Amino acid sequence: MKPATRQRRRTSLAAAATLLATLPVIPAATPASADTAPGKASVWLTDLSTNTHLAKQPSVTWKTGPAPAGSSSSTITVDTTRKYQPMSGFGASFTDSSAWLVGTKLDAAQRNALMRDLFSRRDGIGLSFLRQPMGASDFTVSGNYSYDDMPAGQSDPTLAHFSVDHDRAYTLPLLKQARKINPQLTVMATPWSPPGWMKTSGSMVTGRLKPDAYQQLADYFAKFLKAYAAAGVPVRYVTPQNEPLYEPSTYPGMSLPADQAKTFVTDYLAPTLRKQGLSTGILGYDHNWDVTSYPESLYTDPATARNVAGTAWHCYAGDVTAQSVVHNDYPNKPAFQTECSGGTWEGDEQGGFAGTMDNVINGPRNWAQSIVRWNMALDTDGGPRNNGCQGCRPVVTVAPNTDGKWTYTPTGDYWGLAQASKFVQPGARRVASNTLGKGSIEGVAFTNPDGSTALVTYNSGGTDRTFTVGWGNRHFSYTLAAGAAATFTWTGKQSGSTAPASIGSVDIPFQNPDGSKALISYDSSLVPQQPQVRIGDQWLGYTVPTGASLTPPTGEVALSRDGWQATASASSSDDPPAKAIDGDATTRWSLGHGMQPGDWFQVDLGSPQTFNQIVLDTSASSGDFVRQYEVSTSNDGTTWGKPVATGPGSTVTRIQLPTTTARYIRVVNKAGSGNWWSIHDLSVLAPDGKATTSAGQTKGVQRKSAALPDGTRLETVYNSGSSTAMFDVPWGDTTYSYRLPASAAAIFTTRSA
Repeated sequence: MKPATRQRRRTSLAAAATLLATLPVIPAATPASADTAPGKASVWLTDLSTNTHLAKQPSVTWKTGPAPAGSSSSTITVDTTRKYQPMSGFGASFTDSSAWLVGTKLDAAQRNALMRDLFSRRDGIGLSFLRQPMGASDFTVSGNYSYDDMPAGQSDPTLAHFSVDHDRAYTLPLLKQARKINPQLTVMATPWSPPGWMKTSGSMVTGRLKPDAYQQLADYFAKFLKAYAAAGVPVRYVTPQNEPLYEPSTYPGMSLPADQAKTFVTDYLAPTLRKQGLSTGILGYDHNWDVTSYPESLYTDPATARNVAGTAWHCYAGDVTAQSVVHNDYPNKPAFQTECSGGTWEGDEQGGFAGTMDNVINGPRNWAQSIVRWNMALDTDGGPRNNGCQGCRPVVTVAPNTDGKWTYTPTGDYWGLAQASKFVQPGARRVASNTLGKGSIEGVAFTNPDGSTALVTYNSGGTDRTFTVGWGNRHFSYTLAAGAAATFTWTGKQSGSTAPASIGSVDIPFQNPDGSKALISYDSSLVPQQPQVRIGDQWLGYTVPTGASLTPPTGEVALSRDGWQATASASSSDDPPAKAIDGDATTRWSLGHGMQPGDWFQVDLGSPQTFNQIVLDTSASSGDFVRQYEVSTSNDGTTWGKPVATGPGSTVTRIQLPTTTARYIRVVNKAGSGNWWSIHDLSVLAPDGKATTSAGQTKGVQRKSAALPDGTRLETVYNSGSSTAMFDVPWGDTTYSYRLPASAAAIFTTRSA
């Protein structure tokens, strides 16, 4: 992870009596933990304020009929007839530090008790997903190591010295034990760095992959996967690089830009795995929500797309809805949330519990098939650390008690994972449900392979909340304390239909050539995540997946910058506003502090000019783009009209506008980020009057219309073909041309301004 961004129990009879006295006890449960009594639903509650940990409560009784009139604002509706992604599981990582603590500090009885508590669905919380570092990360016991270290200045191109012996001491035994306890366990693996001799830095710290090391790294992956499989730990997924857009200076890491990742995956890693008879899936990206262009760029090239099984996401920057944005752009590619550490930045244990509940509810609501925290175990100092995250919180703390005996204690992260992992089986499908949102009752629902249903809820508000759960023609009410979570489980089939407005989203299925479905789901929360242009009394919205383009009906010409002046709400002393309009892409304007809503950048064109596009290029500082923009214009620099465009930023933010005549342009940032907002080059484009060719419509384009309960109208276009499609987009009084990559979708929205 990037530390600067975020800086019980059932035990064996042999366990120490002190454990039984101090640790909470998890009641045994059936695998589904569902009440089989007709008309009943089981309730499992965690409320840290009352020291209640995954405790079974009295069952609730379903009442026949719809939820009471007037209760819609406090009703969570579940519709098990609408199904979405399958779930792989919930879990964390046995980093070297975690495995060392569990494998060497706990005695056999304690270790066995902990592993049961973590991985058994009957006697524990049933974790079913592990993301394992390939070599050293920022949490190791004895510094940096890879599986093929060489003395400085030496290399091993044939990997003759490759060995996973480091992991045999305590990591592999734990992974094998976890698989024995939970045979449905999924293991994925990720390197923080290749061996140093493969890199430009000659070290596991900093650097990029050498041009002649691509095949060597692919062979390194293959050897690792075979060695782990031979040791009894098959690996289901790998990613090419942990956090490829972050190059830490104190612990292992490597910069791997998207173009290099495409080359590595397409030309080396995927062919090597196939040649070696390995079926391990490759997930792309493995980094934060705030840069969606990286994972999408892996899908624009059909050759790369065929070899990438989905996207791995981290939670340290951006918003979880990015997972839905990318899913709807490329609906055949699944999402996995693969790292989200708890830590002191969340506050106390209640804060950690809240953070984990946010993950387990809103990650799957946004298409995640896995929810993975970070360290499975750390000591009371949050270590052992390898120059990495300070303040990271584990799933369990392993430390000596007052008698000097090493034992373990669950954290808020443990109990948060438990509310989902114990009741949502691998292979479960998320089903349709609404959520009451931040500060109220949040929830997500699943249907298990055995037909049982699990609804996970959390009160993120500051007061007790009474709410209703509706399911077909049944309902019940429940009161949940502030900061508490309850999981409801039941059996049976839904009887009765569900009003679409009670869920709030619409599902738009398309047909793939192989007979499978490409499913898009859309709700009003996604509207701000797409660019919008005000035309008359309407906002016209559109999505442009990476690799797609929306072209005006005439050509474009850049306005001359002669006489321009630039100002900003704030600036770094080294990067004044004038550097954004000097025509030199190596210079920049920089905000000088982390982005905050209300930051602005303004250009005086010198006189009224006519234009229809603005381009903000941040390529040389790829993470410093405006997070959410709003554009207004003025003729005097004092009186500003209503915003004419809004939307999310990207490395190159191309803002379409209605044809506008004005002297002043102001771009306002509407969202926070730890990154400084930078602009290396700002261009203003005008129509050149030369008509472009109408696109017509390419074979393979499918169109469907829908409407949201709030009146927003949708037109969705999906390219089911194998090559880029072209089609026309009527937009106001004009017609634009759209270029859409294979297997991508575009969504156009219309709503009142």
